[in-house]
Amino acid sequence: MNELNDQLLKFKITKDKLKMEINIKDLVFLFENSPNNDIGNEPITIKRGKRQDFVKYFVEHLQEYSMYNDNDTRWGIGFEEVFDDIFESFEDFAKYPNEDEG
Repeated sequence: MNELNDQLLKFKITKDKLKMEINIKDLVFLFENSPNNDIGNEPITIKRGKRQDFVKYFVEHLQEYSMYNDNDTRWGIGFEEVFDDIFESFEDFAKYPNEDEG
């Protein structure tokens, strides 16, 4: 099993699964410190005792279709960006059409 920790998001790679994990307090931190959180003089914060409601809302909206691509979910857009990098970069782990089997 490999573990990759990138600041707030933790990844575990097993033989059959990729697990991504973030602490709720870290998700709240990201929201409250978002560069887009600049409405008015004070940033928007999550009310005390309402973190579970915030997380439920966050997850439900990740599962909705993206406003940028009607054929993909919001969470899928991030995956597609990484896939596009692989399509264009000729990585060793991918077999590309017309590639010599050297």
